[in-house]
Amino acid sequence: MTFGLAERHWSQSARYLTVTLLVAANVGLRALPPLQELSVFLFVPAIFLGASLLGRGPAIFASALALLIALFFWIEPVHSLHFTARDIPPFALYLLICLAIIASCEWARAALQGRTGQVETTPAITEGAAGKARRFAGLDFWRGFVLCTIFVTHVPGNIFENYTFRSLGFSDSAEAFVCLSGISLALAYGRRFAAGERFRVCIALVRRALKLYGVHIALSFAALAIFSAGAVHWNLPWLEDEHGRDLFVAHARLCIEAILGLGHQLGYFNILPLYLALILWVPLFLWLAGIDRSLMLGLSTLLYVAARLFDWNLPSWPLPGGWFFNPFTWQLVMAIGIVVGLHLREHGRLPLSRVLTVISTIMVLFALLVVTNGLGGLLGPWGELRQSLDLDKTNTGTMRLLHFLALGYLVHVSGITAWLQRTPVFSPLAMLGRHSLMIFALLSILAAIGQVLMAAEPHSAGFDIALIGGGILVLYFAARLCEAATARRKAAGNKAVAQA
Repeated sequence: MTFGLAERHWSQSARYLTVTLLVAANVGLRALPPLQELSVFLFVPAIFLGASLLGRGPAIFASALALLIALFFWIEPVHSLHFTARDIPPFALYLLICLAIIASCEWARAALQGRTGQVETTPAITEGAAGKARRFAGLDFWRGFVLCTIFVTHVPGNIFENYTFRSLGFSDSAEAFVCLSGISLALAYGRRFAAGERFRVCIALVRRALKLYGVHIALSFAALAIFSAGAVHWNLPWLEDEHGRDLFVAHARLCIEAILGLGHQLGYFNILPLYLALILWVPLFLWLAGIDRSLMLGLSTLLYVAARLFDWNLPSWPLPGGWFFNPFTWQLVMAIGIVVGLHLREHGRLPLSRVLTVISTIMVLFALLVVTNGLGGLLGPWGELRQSLDLDKTNTGTMRLLHFLALGYLVHVSGITAWLQRTPVFSPLAMLGRHSLMIFALLSILAAIGQVLMAAEPHSAGFDIALIGGGILVLYFAARLCEAATARRKAAGNKAVAQA
């Protein structure tokens, strides 16, 4: 199919008229008995044709028009545009499918145009920029690795879950996610903030936070739609009762208001609010680090201790309790990441210490023995000790934090990243890491679908391999499309600068 053929050669009015006719043609499918129950999903072919041939604008118009038609003519009470809370999940799922179709067609169009030479190729980066890219390429790799780990652990019960590093130690991908984010933010904004561009950095961070808010809200509604659709299709009502989704069943409007206000966060969809909150702390961290990094870490540690002692946390609403990830304690992980990022920007690597290496090795081995109960009981009853350790995930337990710092330090000083750069897995994972927000959003949706499938279908090792392997392949190809689209935008920008 030639993506965007009509978009390039037809007028705007012709494209919108054509997509309206496509939607009208799909109405006729309602007359076919097997398709009468599909309701708004009958219009998916029109959305795909509109997105692939006519462009993003007509496809969005077709999505909205189809939803209005279904509401007015097919949803009880007809001719009223009224709907109940029970209608929200299928509508949300429909909008999610439309968004996925439109985005996929846009990425495919960018990739095809890049391959056929319709845009200028990106100029080679300078030698200095290339050095920096090689210098911190490992950051993208580990971010991609963590994203794949999150996907695996967000589909509980699969055979790969037992081989993630949370099954081999006290910490898990959450600490890595937050710390790597802090390193990235320090590398991206630390020098600009120190050079006096504080207002611009604050504006950029606020815009980033607003983007994260939008992604979190979209993912939360998508999760409600996916689990509700799975509960109805496979007659598994308990899918709607877990991880905070029962509030939507009991009080849909209240649940939606609470999600919009970040007071109610669904299980497996609650780390972006933490990241959003911590991003707003970054200007303060950078300002304090500009005075003295030890001062910044000291104040951050003091806040962590106070939050643990006095049970400080942001409140949940309307259900009692607090946020699953307590921002007042997790800010210490972000602060550590910022200090590491600033040091890497200046010196390229962390200092090598034999004492720290030995201590870190002991900590990692100790955690391995405790978590695996002495390697399966071979080396004593270590599992009983685990109950007495501070491993609280909500409040960033001290043993979790110390284990993560030890593991991260060993990874850094061991040189394993440089060795991995020579392996075939490095580039694909680094590509995932370069587009972390988009990949995280996609893996969250795929993981929700995976949870429904794991609950609905009998699964085996082959099923788990197909589900997890297929999901990671989807993430890889999505990252490739993002890479092509990014190259296209950079080439267009370079061309505009050259012409100016």
